[in-house]
Amino acid sequence: MLNRRDMCKLGGAGIAVAVLGAGGCTTVADQIWDGEVFGASGSIKLQGVSAVQARDLFQEAQAEIARLDSIFSLHNPTSEISRLNQDGGLEQASPEMIEVLQAAQHISKLTNGAFDITVQALWNTAEFLTRAKVTQAGMKQLWDEAYARVDYRFVKIGDKRVSFTKPGVAVTLNGLAQGYVADKVTALFINGGARSGLVNLGEFRAFGAKTWRVGIQDPRNIMDVAEIVSLNNAALATSSALGGYLSAELSHIFAPRTGHAKPQFVSASVGHPSAMIADGLATAFTLLDADSIRGIVQKSNVESVVLMYDRGEIIRI
Repeated sequence: MLNRRDMCKLGGAGIAVAVLGAGGCTTVADQIWDGEVFGASGSIKLQGVSAVQARDLFQEAQAEIARLDSIFSLHNPTSEISRLNQDGGLEQASPEMIEVLQAAQHISKLTNGAFDITVQALWNTAEFLTRAKVTQAGMKQLWDEAYARVDYRFVKIGDKRVSFTKPGVAVTLNGLAQGYVADKVTALFINGGARSGLVNLGEFRAFGAKTWRVGIQDPRNIMDVAEIVSLNNAALATSSALGGYLSAELSHIFAPRTGHAKPQFVSASVGHPSAMIADGLATAFTLLDADSIRGIVQKSNVESVVLMYDRGEIIRI
């Protein structure tokens, strides 16, 4: 295990990770940006560009992050996703919204529904119950009504139009958007001439010739790193059932079809060429058993999987 002094930088959403250079910590040649993305801390390291070039690229990246936030943020009442949930449809959805929704349906089909963006109905119900006094019978009725609105097939996607086929459906893209933003910002840096870099905008995306060592944090003890993964032109996304709780009984990760089932793993990390796909699969993999995950890996471009049980045992796929 690495201890706190071994860590150069902590970041990420839900579960933090350590970024380790080839000989230890970041070198002075790296151009570094630190900021906030979707309410979580983020960082970027670029190599092969001057300080002036990096400043311009970081400004472009911040503008791109703000633009995508206006599409995907549930905290922004005027965002596309907020308007979609409020109105039950969008007549002129952006290409980015269509792209991410199509990716969500692909991952839902690949995982047999373990990943499902319509779990926002469960989030809404859980948040309501944390501040309302409801009888046991009333609580059961609310949950039954919420689960009746959860099914990714309730989302109809056209070329520009998105609609829900059932009243009360709502979606969250928190399991995809950070990875998508990491992919988009990475493309911006590549096109801008950066030789190599590591983008951490909630999920990691490495590009260029350099191999980066990224430590996956042990969610049971934030001072320990459970596993070290080498990233070269690839992404790493980690989802942890211990990353947040809505109440003493409810994790922030909902099982779409199995009620309040406890996640199979306390942590799931996925390596994939796309940070967006890695993001979605990591969420789903916390809810699936190891054999199901192996079957999905065989049908996809997943490069690595690291799973942790609550006892600390690790499975590598």
